[in-house]
Amino acid sequence: MPKDRQQLLVGSLRRLVRRGAKTHLRRVLDKARSEDIAEALEGFLSAEARTVFHMLLEEPERAAEVASNFDHQRLEQLFQGLRPEQLKPVFDFLASDDAADIMAALSEEMRQGILDVLADEESEDIEELMQYSADTAGGIMTTDFFALDKEMTAREAIVALQENPDAELVFYVYCINEDGTLVGVISLRQLLLIPPATQLKVAMSSEVISVPVTMDQEQVAAIVARYDLLALPVIDDFNKLVGIATVDDVLDVLRDEATEDMMLMAGVGDEDIGARSTLRSVRVRLPWLLAAVAGGLGAAFLIGTFEDQLQKVAILAAFIPIVMGLGGNVGVQASTIVVRGLAMEQLDPHNFLTALLSELKVVLFTAGVCALLVCGAAMVMPGGYWQLAAGVSCSLFAVMVFGAFLGTSVPMFSHRLGIDPAVATGPILTTCIDLFGVLIYFMISMAWLEKA
Repeated sequence: MPKDRQQLLVGSLRRLVRRGAKTHLRRVLDKARSEDIAEALEGFLSAEARTVFHMLLEEPERAAEVASNFDHQRLEQLFQGLRPEQLKPVFDFLASDDAADIMAALSEEMRQGILDVLADEESEDIEELMQYSADTAGGIMTTDFFALDKEMTAREAIVALQENPDAELVFYVYCINEDGTLVGVISLRQLLLIPPATQLKVAMSSEVISVPVTMDQEQVAAIVARYDLLALPVIDDFNKLVGIATVDDVLDVLRDEATEDMMLMAGVGDEDIGARSTLRSVRVRLPWLLAAVAGGLGAAFLIGTFEDQLQKVAILAAFIPIVMGLGGNVGVQASTIVVRGLAMEQLDPHNFLTALLSELKVVLFTAGVCALLVCGAAMVMPGGYWQLAAGVSCSLFAVMVFGAFLGTSVPMFSHRLGIDPAVATGPILTTCIDLFGVLIYFMISMAWLEKA
């Protein structure tokens, strides 16, 4: 929904809830999409959100859609005051993977109460999915898939599909043998086009792209993107089909992983802000800030060692901020590109030279432009002369190249050592550029000034 219409929906719902106008509230809810309602409720106070959700319980399917799109960390607040029996119809409409994700976010007491009232098969599916780590293929897959015996004919397969409307996103029909082992796949389009009497084992493709339940969700997302799949079968250690990872879940993974990398590189952790206590936030952020303090103090110490030179050429101090700032910016740019490239498997972590040369081609040009501009500024500044301009511009060029080298090498080598590049890059980059940037600046500048 466009932003202006979403804001209108939020305002309308909040106004009607506060007025207690349930009839008008029902009309607005009937016209709105479930995804938009969920987004609107996330900005409401808990009591206001509960009022809307309790009204949605009259249509359990709508309530399930809203719950699956709502922030799972706040769902327990939304469910407060409801008995497990009232929530049962909602969970009956939830896909097994969504139900498992929601259950994992609830307290043990509420979770067990809901599981007790669900049908045995449904609760077993949910509990089975909850056993898998949330960041693996097993954690994002659904067990509501469509698989048929390879001996069936196309006619029998189509009838089976018509009799199974609850299957999740049937883009492919997976073919299994008598013990559930995945042996082939056929697209829905192919199934409709082959002669009705053709057996699936004749028309299916035996080259099935599948992933184990333990594979990291980021790798699952990369495989789906690489092969343009709409669903990906998930198998156990015995090659038995246990679930499918669908494209909607993969999109969520890509969004979450990108957000996680961004937050880790910024040094604020990878948890949802709303789910973290103040003390936890302090513990996550403080080490990064202490690394910056260490780098800053080291830079201050180095600057102090050049005190005599600064007294003679005080104008050198005026260029420290721009040299350090540009060196840091180049490092951040390079590291962001490399970290994202590694995450999306677009960069080979063992091919360091290729990545470095690619960044150096860019930074040599950008650093040259910046150095020329600073050189011109140093020439026209009061007290400026050509040796000063040459020293400052050459040191700026060197610091920017150093920043690009560091921004490329730190994430690459972190990845090869098994350390998350998003976590390691920030503090190392900040500290090293602070320390070595100052050193490079003064050494090159003073070398030129000695010629004056």
